[in-house]
Order: sequence, then structure tokens, then C-alpha cells
Amino acid sequence: MTIDAQNISIRPIAAADIESMVDCVNAVFLERLYLAYVEPQERFNSVAYFASGIANDYPRIVAVADDKVVGWCDVTPAAQERVVSQRHIGRLGMGLLPSYRGIGLGAKLIASTLQACRGKWERIELGVYSHNERAHKLYLRCGFIEEGRRRGAWKLDGMTSDIIEMALFV
Repeated sequence: MTIDAQNISIRPIAAADIESMVDCVNAVFLERLYLAYVEPQERFNSVAYFASGIANDYPRIVAVADDKVVGWCDVTPAAQERVVSQRHIGRLGMGLLPSYRGIGLGAKLIASTLQACRGKWERIELGVYSHNERAHKLYLRCGFIEEGRRRGAWKLDGMTSDIIEMALFV
């Protein structure tokens, strides 16, 4: 199946997208390769989490095809609210369903999300697993720089990878 990126909408998440967003995130969790969580979360908790993000005006941009969320990019606070000295830092997360990878949606999601971060955060951080070379290269193309590497920090299903810490200023 060939995916036409022109038929995919890149836009801020809406409340009507939350159920589909949960399905998309859970599908990426189940791949057990790209996100810290590797099992679906309780649906009620996930719905509440995404609703809270909308209420708090956290940048969360979704890729939507046929009214279905097929990918996302978001930035949430990097530290707890009490950590006053780090309120200027956001943490980027993203994911795409497998059949929607490699067609340019990741760069579009990141660009839209970073635009939405202006005035909210000054620094955006992320961690990418070294085995996820496609994402690592994407982040470099989008202007993120490597700041460090946590050797062997990811270990799952007999596989070990480094976590590459990256950041950029917006």
C-alpha cells in the first residue's frame, strides 16, 4: 500500500482525536522498540492524560489520515512544576504508525510542534535510542544536536542500545 502524504492532515490535536490518539500510541508501544513504555496503558488513564495536555495547552500535533491519528509529536514539561529552574525546558516525544514512516511526516510534525513551542519553552530536549537510526537522523536534520550518550541505558528483549540525548533552543 502506498501512502500519499498529501492526503494527511498535520494539525493540533482536538478532543475528538483522543480515542484515536490512544490507539496510535498503544500501537507504537507494542512495537517495543521506540518508546519507553512497551505495553498499552489503561485506556481511561491515557484518555485523561491527553485531555489534560489539551487543557494545559501543551503542543501536541497529530498526523491524521481518514479521521484516524497515524502519528504525533508533542512537547511536555521536562521537569515537575516545582522545579522552577527548569520551567523553560520541554521534552519532545513522537511516533508514527509503521506504514506512515519514511514519507516526510516526521519532519512536518516536528516543525509544527516546534513552532507551537515558541514562547512556551526555550529549550527542547529528547532522548533517542541508538538502534533507531532513522529517528536520530531526522532529529539531526531538524536542528537538534547531540549532548551526550547514556551507554547501554536501554535494554529489552535481549537487545541493548544507548540513549542519545539531544536538544535545541527554539
